[in-house]
Amino acid sequence: MNRVSIPLIAGASMAVLLLGACSGQTGLKVLERAATPEDELPAIVTVEAPVDRSSSRLLATKDGVRYFALQSDDARVTCVARVPSGGDIGWQLGCGETKGSGEIVKMSSMNDLYSTILQGDDSDPGKTESGWTKISDNILISDH
Repeated sequence: MNRVSIPLIAGASMAVLLLGACSGQTGLKVLERAATPEDELPAIVTVEAPVDRSSSRLLATKDGVRYFALQSDDARVTCVARVPSGGDIGWQLGCGETKGSGEIVKMSSMNDLYSTILQGDDSDPGKTESGWTKISDNILISDH
């Protein structure tokens, strides 16, 4: 007759629950929709593992600058790419740990002329920092 200890089963069940919670990262909602041709990240933008280039989605366009979101396959890392018209000069890519709300990544050029914040989906729209303009659900740009 086989005997299994109750604490062993309880411990194994807890480990499964904890591992499941860790892998439950969802990323940004916009990244769940089907890609369109306009979502394609320009080839000049360099993306490194673990970020998946094919996950890119266009979030906003303002004054000829396109803002893309992309993430890793496990949705733990989310990035924002800022690509000016022409795309060859001045593009930026910043990545951070995926969060349900608040700032995921903030990036600026050396002279702060081009500053961008990527926010999580559940960010409070009433808490936009002074000097920043919300141009999409997830993108804030500086007013300089």
